[in-house]
Amino acid sequence: MTFAPEGDPHPTEVRPHGGHCRLFFPDPQDATVPRARAFTYRRWHADGRFDVDFVVHDGDGPAARWLRRAAPGDAIGWRHGGPPKITLQEPGAYKSFLVADATALPLVSALLETADATRPVEVLLLPDADGPLPRLDPSRDVSVQSGRSVEDIEARLRLSLRGHSLFLAACEAGAMRRLRRLVLDGIGLDRSQVVTSGYWKAGLTTEEVDIAKREASWFGDGAFPDGEALPIRSRIARFPKVGQGPFS
Repeated sequence: MTFAPEGDPHPTEVRPHGGHCRLFFPDPQDATVPRARAFTYRRWHADGRFDVDFVVHDGDGPAARWLRRAAPGDAIGWRHGGPPKITLQEPGAYKSFLVADATALPLVSALLETADATRPVEVLLLPDADGPLPRLDPSRDVSVQSGRSVEDIEARLRLSLRGHSLFLAACEAGAMRRLRRLVLDGIGLDRSQVVTSGYWKAGLTTEEVDIAKREASWFGDGAFPDGEALPIRSRIARFPKVGQGPFS
């Protein structure tokens, strides 16, 4: 789906493919309080529009409900986030490993499309990651493998991941923790080489996940996404005004 921010056609100075934003959907129980959901910028266009990939499903959440009824010209709130935590745009001789489930396919697709052509990449897909990935030049050193379980992915990493590799895991939080512990403690990568993100967690709502991500237990090793422990209240207090963005 393509969104066109109102007003300034170039609303942000940095428009990274694979970056993140928040979209604000109407809450059917309280129309005065929009419900925020995080999404990946699949790509940006030169005229300031941006694409977001959605999976339309039978859920009853605010995003799923809005998507089923959306029509060209409808407007929702939008807040720009920032660039992805990982980039493959620089040349590199060592293979990068990207582990993803269905929720991270937009990020992986954007990373592959913008990666340096000489950089070797291996994509390891978790069982539910059945969406399409971009078609790439066959001369590029990019391989895609699907695992039947997290254990399959772990076995592949033990076999192939080396000390100079760059590693990304973007998936359900429980799987993310297992893979993070494996590459840090079992394989011995430095934290500077490891980027992990739990996009969702089985049994928790989106709002509960947003709170859990600010706790030291989220990664299982006391690390915080921004490198330091900040109280939840200080983050919420800086919530900025929401812009409006109709899509076309």
